[in-house]
Amino acid sequence: MTKRNDGYLIVASKKYIFYAWACNLAEGIKDYYPEAQICIVTEERFCEDGRAAEVADHLIHCDNHYRAKLWGMAQSPFDRTMYIDADMEIWGEGIETCFDELGDNDMMFTGLPDDHWYVFNDEKFKGGEFKYCGAVCLYNSASAKVMEFMNEWYELYVKQYANEWWPLNEEGEHDYENFPKRLQIWDQFTLMWLTAHTDKYSDLKVSLFENGLKWNYWALFDRIRTPPPEDAVLLHLSCQGDKKLFG
Repeated sequence: MTKRNDGYLIVASKKYIFYAWACNLAEGIKDYYPEAQICIVTEERFCEDGRAAEVADHLIHCDNHYRAKLWGMAQSPFDRTMYIDADMEIWGEGIETCFDELGDNDMMFTGLPDDHWYVFNDEKFKGGEFKYCGAVCLYNSASAKVMEFMNEWYELYVKQYANEWWPLNEEGEHDYENFPKRLQIWDQFTLMWLTAHTDKYSDLKVSLFENGLKWNYWALFDRIRTPPPEDAVLLHLSCQGDKKLFG
């Protein structure tokens, strides 16, 4: 079971629909686990309806950056945090057990195995590969080193997205041969860089959920090719069409 200082963090920026989805997810968590502590990070302009304030134990205002989620993850008021993308829904019982998965890990993600790439971004490249999906992240937010990582993940991604940072080759130029420019839009690239190519964070223990589909089952999955586990908790509705399909 979770402790009192454990909580769930959801971020919604740029579009009102993300805010509406975030509130829907928060309400779903409370339906299954009324004692849950929830933090919603969103733009102040979306909050006039009072819905977020009603369901959230903590409400933090962010700007409209494309990846304000990374900034929000660094603002967690909890000791252990389960970050969940706003475009997800509670699909079954068990959300309160997620913190039992953390153990002595600093961060945990769901994975991007080869046999799931028919719905994910098929990204292996000369310099590495995407191992972690950023839709769900369980992390020890009481750790100063982890929170430093979260802040740097956001700050480096902002530079990456603005074309102000990219890995360099021996000639001091952007190394697009090993790290293709098409990866520039993905915060997964920044995550890959910090976890696989940065000595500063080499002592952090980053792991995968043993059963990633339980915590991040994509609506786009083929149910025969990739059947959902019986104990699936979170359904990832990765686009508006999925949300219409699943109601």
